[in-house]
Amino acid sequence: MCSKSPVYLCLALACLTMAACTGIGGLPTGMTGGQAKPKLVLVSDFAFAPEIVAIDRGYTARLERKIGAYPAYERRQRTSERVNDEIVATIIVNLREAGLDAQPGGEDTLTLEQTALVLSGSLRPSDTVTAKNKNSFGFGTGRGHVVAIMTASLFSPGGKRQLLTFNVESAAAKREPAVPPKIAAARNASIASIVVAAGGPSERLSADVESVARRLGGAVSDRVVALAKEQGWPGTGPVGESIEGTPPAVPKSGADQPADSHRPGA
Repeated sequence: MCSKSPVYLCLALACLTMAACTGIGGLPTGMTGGQAKPKLVLVSDFAFAPEIVAIDRGYTARLERKIGAYPAYERRQRTSERVNDEIVATIIVNLREAGLDAQPGGEDTLTLEQTALVLSGSLRPSDTVTAKNKNSFGFGTGRGHVVAIMTASLFSPGGKRQLLTFNVESAAAKREPAVPPKIAAARNASIASIVVAAGGPSERLSADVESVARRLGGAVSDRVVALAKEQGWPGTGPVGESIEGTPPAVPKSGADQPADSHRPGA
């Protein structure tokens, strides 16, 4: 007499396959396309390659009127820090508008119980550095050719997993589309509040430097939102528009208040 165990085994395997396809059987919530949606997105400060120089004489003059003159050798460092703040704040504002809870920070600020997506990156020349072009990389008049080399890693109690690496070139970053004045003002205020909350000065960069920094930040946030959609994270909307289709609330804390001090190393 033939045994029926092979038949039962096939039926059991079929049931397990159906459960996996339908999301039954203990799959984490929110894993429609991949990893579970992190509760937090942390955006780290950028590491500047030595060849990446930020020069903004208008910003330097405005800052000196506020805090007094400071040594010339500090000008590039302070301007680089302010450019970094602008890029980071732009990424955060765009991610918040897309429905992701973003804030400044890095891997070292996480606890073992937290689940977070951490964005880290460096700014490097987009071309080989030579004796002729060595002064053409960075931010400011006559400078450009910057590439942001980015990594997005998911941290959870189970460990760390790298989800995405990508590069964004400043020259290829698209210009921001025109928006109504009220929305533009709200974004400016949101970016300013994040910069000040992180310890940066409230003085704005000059228009030409600010626009490049924001375009670079916008291009980075576009890639992160695309990643979120690929992973099937719920509640992720397009950059520049909140989930309900209205601009997000503008933080009021410290947006117009002067910073007491700059970050260490300034």
